[in-house]
Amino acid sequence: MPLNNRHLKLSFLASLITMLSLTSQHTLASNEAPWVGDTLTGAPCIGRPSGYGPYDYLQRNRLAKNLRLVEGAHFDRNVEALTGGAKGKGKDPIPDLDYTLRAFPNHHRALNTIIRHDLTKPKESYNKGATPAECYLQRAINFSPKDAISYMLYGILLHRTNNYVDALMQYDTAKTLAPENGQILYNLSLLLVDLERYEEARSYAKKIYARGFPLQGLKKQLQSAGYWDKPQK
Repeated sequence: MPLNNRHLKLSFLASLITMLSLTSQHTLASNEAPWVGDTLTGAPCIGRPSGYGPYDYLQRNRLAKNLRLVEGAHFDRNVEALTGGAKGKGKDPIPDLDYTLRAFPNHHRALNTIIRHDLTKPKESYNKGATPAECYLQRAINFSPKDAISYMLYGILLHRTNNYVDALMQYDTAKTLAPENGQILYNLSLLLVDLERYEEARSYAKKIYARGFPLQGLKKQLQSAGYWDKPQK
């Protein structure tokens, strides 16, 4: 599926994820964060062990000092923008992203960043032998299984790589954990539109837009399909 305006622009997700992830159910994660699952090509997920942590991002208020240490050294604007390493350390953001996600496996903004990297720069990612985004996401879910945002982000990756059935499973789990989260319902609805389940998508869309949800891509897709009133000229 080509990258186009039909889907949520992941670069815009960062601020929304920061805000909406606070509604996720909080639970203490496992003390361990093993690499689990398979890549999208069927190879076992592998990666380096945590050098620091692992810590649950859902507990970031309690772990504020730990989070500041990790983000201060490894997750600055350069890394999140994929323009280079933290603090000007070279042009490759992946080592710092990897460190951040090994320390905080379910760090929402870092997960969003690695997804964006793999969707826009897959050749560089895999040629360097970097751990693919789906492995970080499966590790995050296994580590903190009540974190709805991790399931949503995994669903986004699967959706964008045409794995619709698996994406729907991830979105459904995210919705079960956080049924009122507008970001989850929005992304689920985008998938339902692609599955031509327009009535379901419209039902969720009515709900989130009634609350003032800002992104208009879903509404435009429903209008194009004839399932939403078009604006008056």
